[in-house]
Amino acid sequence: IASLVDLVDPLQHYLLPRCNFVVFTAHQTPPRAETLQIMPEEPRQRRGKKDGESAVKTKEELPINRTPVNQLRHAQARLVVARDRTADLHTAWRNQLFRLSLLVTLICLHALQSPTSSCISDIKDFNAMLSSEEGGSGKPIRGFEVIRLLFGETFCELLGVITAFLLTYFLALCRGAPQSLDHWTYIVSSALVPMQLGFFFHSKHLGCLRGYNGFEFDETSEKAKRQFPVVVIYHTIVTFAFWFMKSGMETCEEHLKMATDSLRDCERMDKKIEQKKGMRVKSRKK
Repeated sequence: IASLVDLVDPLQHYLLPRCNFVVFTAHQTPPRAETLQIMPEEPRQRRGKKDGESAVKTKEELPINRTPVNQLRHAQARLVVARDRTADLHTAWRNQLFRLSLLVTLICLHALQSPTSSCISDIKDFNAMLSSEEGGSGKPIRGFEVIRLLFGETFCELLGVITAFLLTYFLALCRGAPQSLDHWTYIVSSALVPMQLGFFFHSKHLGCLRGYNGFEFDETSEKAKRQFPVVVIYHTIVTFAFWFMKSGMETCEEHLKMATDSLRDCERMDKKIEQKKGMRVKSRKK
């Protein structure tokens, strides 16, 4: 044993500065625990610890109010916004239709000029023909007969002007508040459209003295052709536009009503469930 101690003593002086442990011989007493300096171990960091904490934070930060009631409230708010945007779009659409109606009215007034000038020209030619003939039996066209012929020739165009004025008045009323298609101005204008089409197809050519005392005119000329009433096309556009706007608003109102009814039912069910829970708590306390 003495020989082993002699071998350990030099090894102790060599290994002591290189190792974290101390070898004590039989002649040495171990130091107290207070004097021992223990090197603190570096804390080991687990892999994925920060990821786990961030995942927990994101879960905590997520909105908890994902109940059906809150989802229905958000859906109801979105539907209200969609309805308001649709109403604004329809208002701009009606304003644009009103501006177009003014243009259509001017076009109808311009179309009234062509048959009027054509009829007056025919009357002048007829009177000139009678005055050139000696001993003619015919009478010149004057007075009330001229008014009657002009009214009969321009009746189709007059109906177009009246229809255009009624549509303009109807669209002017719609600028302040939306009107339905059962307004009297639209109904009267719709009643005049078939009459105007009937007169147009009955007399496609201009000429108020057709067959009047043998008076003849050239039906093949471009000036003798009657123009198709533009107001009929515009009336059709207004009808489809208002029908489309009405169906769109009805769809928005229907969806909003469904969301409101569903929200009311869910809130009522939640109140009943809370009342049942309160009754159970009271019964347990008793």
